[in-house]
Amino acid sequence: MEFNLKKIPVGVLSSLLDTVAEQPVDIDFTLPDYCPDIEKILRCKLIPKIYNRNLSGGQLQVDGSTVVSVLYIDPSGSLRACEQTVPFNSSFPLKSGAENAVAITSVKCEYVNCRALSRRRLTVHGAFSLYAKVMCRSTVDLFSPDDSDKLEFLTKNQSVSALVSLCQEQFSAGDELQIGNKPSVEVILDSDVKARITDFKIIPDKLMLNGELSVRLLYLSAEAERPQQLDYIIPFSKVIDCESFDSDTVVSADISVMSFDIRLKNDILSENPLVDVDCRLCLTAEGYSQSETEIVLDAFSTEFASSPQLSRVTVPTDVYSLSETVMQKESVGFEENSVVEILDLRCSYCPQNNVLNSDSLSVSSKLNVCILALNSEGQYVYLERSVEFMNEFDLPSSYNRLNFLSVTPLSLSYRIGDNNTIELRCELRFTASLINEDIKNIVRSVNVDEDKKLEPSASSLVLYYADGGESLWEIAKRYNTRLKRIYEENDLDSDILENSAMLMIPTL
Repeated sequence: MEFNLKKIPVGVLSSLLDTVAEQPVDIDFTLPDYCPDIEKILRCKLIPKIYNRNLSGGQLQVDGSTVVSVLYIDPSGSLRACEQTVPFNSSFPLKSGAENAVAITSVKCEYVNCRALSRRRLTVHGAFSLYAKVMCRSTVDLFSPDDSDKLEFLTKNQSVSALVSLCQEQFSAGDELQIGNKPSVEVILDSDVKARITDFKIIPDKLMLNGELSVRLLYLSAEAERPQQLDYIIPFSKVIDCESFDSDTVVSADISVMSFDIRLKNDILSENPLVDVDCRLCLTAEGYSQSETEIVLDAFSTEFASSPQLSRVTVPTDVYSLSETVMQKESVGFEENSVVEILDLRCSYCPQNNVLNSDSLSVSSKLNVCILALNSEGQYVYLERSVEFMNEFDLPSSYNRLNFLSVTPLSLSYRIGDNNTIELRCELRFTASLINEDIKNIVRSVNVDEDKKLEPSASSLVLYYADGGESLWEIAKRYNTRLKRIYEENDLDSDILENSAMLMIPTL
């Protein structure tokens, strides 16, 4: 006869896909008629943008485009820019169905080579990596004792962090920017948008969040000889549906920029054109509920021959949401007299390696620093430098799984130092979801052979000389008696004996 224990399903985060694919970008194009001829190419970069992610038919479909942005000098010595857009499409097969799953994607430019075939024709060869993850909420089964008095159970109160909800939503944010007292925008040379969550609030089945977009423009103006910078903060707010969220839910939330579009918009009521910013964002949130559950580690029958049926399960015991801002100070060098004045400085973050220690998270990273400057001869120069660094974050407990890590550069300042160096101060926002998982063998059912009745003991009480470190549970199994009766007869409350002792074992 099989005795099934009470099943307790526990929500966990499972991975259906975790891969990376290289997307080539090969294009020849001719400058539009409104662009001046090319005298010298300063910089070419790839800007991948994701417009849509779709989970259906057992696969993840990613649609987007790559903007090839070229910064160059025309024959008059002026700074110019041109762009060309190349669409891309990628499909990733999933290991299983994707019902109620979320997709997480990111991109990283691997390399780009740009060459002028003539003053008006360019050839570009490059590639970027498309990182794709698909996560879903699944369940593992824990088992608690039933009400049967025919079985003896060894139990433990287990701390459990159950995933109660996994939600994701894409939405748009943006604004029309007024230039104010700065020179009016004539041509946008370069642009960038970062997003971050400033705070959020949990209400039943919903998540209310506030955030901001950090917009940076490099542009030309008829009112100024040199390129101008514009930094702007656009606040946004959003309410998304998150089933089973309540005030006790532990939430890890991350937001990413999928794509953005920045264009000039003429206003007949204003002398200066407006800058229209339209950004496509994706918010992903995990919600965990902390509780304690009684699980069964072993079981036997005191009347019949029996054997427990075990399951090996991974139990999520604790979850932690990391959100830290770090000011990174670094120095980058350049050749003598190659930089006199910096016109634009940007950085991009490239993760390298993450290590979970017993009570800390170590993140080794690289900052790619891009500098547009004037040299001692008054000519435009473009420099790229890489700076490696490491950050370590103290954790309140031990964790062995990193669900996700996101790093966003928030602000960047600099000064030209001595010895041909630029001293950088970069504010980085680290957000991560960490969880501790414990692998256990637990009892899911007990097979009891009612045709093999155990022989009763010849006496109602047995004297047993136990060594220190022995388990009372193993002694109870040996004598087919109940653990509780050994506790009561010997005035004990712990399963493991600290010292040697003579025990009285009441039998059944």
